[in-house]
Amino acid sequence: MNTRQLSEAILDGGIRSNNFFNGRLLSAEDLSGEQQANRSGHQALGQSVGDGIAYGLEVSKANQAGNDPIVSVQPGLAINRYGDTLRLNTATDVSLVRPAESLSLPAVAQAGFNACQPLQTGSYVTGAGVYLLVLCPAQGREGRALIGGLNNNASGCNTRFIVDGVKFRLIQLELTPSELNDADHLRNTVAYKCFGASDMKSLISDPFRTHPEGNGLLDRLRPSRLTDCDVPLAVLHWSGTGGIRFVDMWSARRPTVRASIDGRWNGIAGERRASEAEAMFLQFADQLDALRIVNPEGVVASQYFRYLPPVGVLPLARPGAVRGFNYWKFFEQRVYRGPIFIEGSRVEALIRRGMSYAPIDLNNGEMVWLYVVRETYDPRAFSPGPTPFEYVVFASGHIPFHGEALYNVARWNYSNYS
Repeated sequence: MNTRQLSEAILDGGIRSNNFFNGRLLSAEDLSGEQQANRSGHQALGQSVGDGIAYGLEVSKANQAGNDPIVSVQPGLAINRYGDTLRLNTATDVSLVRPAESLSLPAVAQAGFNACQPLQTGSYVTGAGVYLLVLCPAQGREGRALIGGLNNNASGCNTRFIVDGVKFRLIQLELTPSELNDADHLRNTVAYKCFGASDMKSLISDPFRTHPEGNGLLDRLRPSRLTDCDVPLAVLHWSGTGGIRFVDMWSARRPTVRASIDGRWNGIAGERRASEAEAMFLQFADQLDALRIVNPEGVVASQYFRYLPPVGVLPLARPGAVRGFNYWKFFEQRVYRGPIFIEGSRVEALIRRGMSYAPIDLNNGEMVWLYVVRETYDPRAFSPGPTPFEYVVFASGHIPFHGEALYNVARWNYSNYS
């Protein structure tokens, strides 16, 4: 390590831009170097924003033709760990079966994403498996530029445009046979492996120990399989006979998150922890929507879930309404308190505060709070409008009680008394 003096300019590793002045001779290499300097500056800005999905890029199951699994990806923007911006401009259907032979693709430019090379080749093995769909950068060439020279000879490098684009890649997740065979719990199992629920317990019990394996299944894929070029989009379960069983975005989807200044505490106090808590909440909501297609009134939480988010919203069944769940059935054989009336003005605070707690582990006997919102039951709150859809907010028993009756705020017959 070199010792430097105060006010001494440190230029090692700095971005080098060409100095333009009248009379200077310019070559193609000079202009390419200027492009690379601009790209390096943009990457540094992207790294400061953080990697993840800025907006869009929602993944859903598309109509399948035979055994060819296809997903639809909406337009959007993401940033990878190198700071590259990955933009998908139009809604795209993606076939998840790689051809046996490589497709004839445009020549890849060498000036840009040299660090981002594919890791897998050949065809996928058709069979039951869980896969991670990722987005990564790609480049191609378009058009021909006019050239000039002493002999007007054709040039092999007279491409008019170098186009920055994207491509999709699949990574198979390694799960045990027992996990794969437990179809009812598989979606929840994979989600909380990605969230690192068990790793969080280890980190909290011994935060001063080095945890080189990282936090969660996605960290364990880095860097050999999931690279810094890739942005995870969704987890999907695909079998050769049943096609795509589910597409779970929030197991892998994260908003852009800045790198932690002190990585040691990132798993507890950093932005990443907050983004994972939000993903738990949204992943549960998406899985509930899938369960509502069948018989939601008879669903028991332990039938499909090992973990629940620390706070969540359960839509309730009501005759003639959109199908919902029965809370007493959903939390069957669980210890719960309530449902307890709370004011609607407390719901947002309850959800936001609850996201800072650990997920609910259904393998232990910890109590769960159940709350119902006064405005959905009190006719004075919604008259003369339509009757609201009833729901229960559940919360980990570790979250402080939010149902106290407050003087001059609580409503008669919709309050709780100690």
